Amino acid sequence: MSALAIPHRTFSPRLARLPGWTVLVCWTAAVLLPLYILVVSCFKTTAEIYDNRLGLPQSWAFDNFVRAWTRADLGHNFINSLIVTGGAVILTIVVSAMAAYPLSRYRLGWNAIMLGLFLSGIMLPIRLASVELFTLMRKLGLLDSLTGLILVYSAIRIPFAVFIFANFMRVLPSELDEAARMDGAGEVRILFQIILPMVKPAVSIVAIFTAIAVWNDFFFPLIFIFDDRYKTVPLAISVFVGQFRTDWGLVFASLAISMAPILIMYCLLARQIREGVGAGGGMK
Repeated sequence: MSALAIPHRTFSPRLARLPGWTVLVCWTAAVLLPLYILVVSCFKTTAEIYDNRLGLPQSWAFDNFVRAWTRADLGHNFINSLIVTGGAVILTIVVSAMAAYPLSRYRLGWNAIMLGLFLSGIMLPIRLASVELFTLMRKLGLLDSLTGLILVYSAIRIPFAVFIFANFMRVLPSELDEAARMDGAGEVRILFQIILPMVKPAVSIVAIFTAIAVWNDFFFPLIFIFDDRYKTVPLAISVFVGQFRTDWGLVFASLAISMAPILIMYCLLARQIREGVGAGGGMK
């Protein structure tokens, strides 16, 4: 009987892990297939893409990248996107850290209410207020300006960032603040020189999530930007999409070019993000 029980003990753990591995394999395929299509389509003509979507290109030339860069003026639009993304990331981190600091380090009676208000900002879709936001931007003279985009994106991302910072700052020992105050440090110095360096994973999480959302956004530049000088990369890529004809080779090439900065940023911050996810899993 014991000999017959050995196979059951050997294979049951493997069978128990089978559903999890199945989900992981399916998820991996769902992620890698679009990336594969993007990579091979960058080197194809539109006719090749329609003839064989999954096949390899006939030639691995970089003509699509060169044409996409010149026709869409991606160099200038890259600078615009970098200014908007960088400005939104910096402003979001600074304002959110300053808002999360008193909510997480001070014992105030209205902390829960304020956090609830910030959480409501995460749940409410901002696009429902597009008309009112457009009217406000026009009255403030912020249409057709990169500054207007930076302010809009920062306002949208601040609720999420406050929630992340508050959870990370809350677990830090209060003795840090008390020791710094005894040494004569003010609240601003405590925040930016003591607290913020200790929550680098939170800074990385806020930075990468904000950068991805801002860099890839097409909606707000579409309704706020009318001058070609202030177009961002997603808005510039739309020139290849026409009513009757779309040059898909140039679309895929320009999409691949636009992905490069975000991939580089993620690679630089990957370790901090993994540490932040691990630390966040142990928070109470």
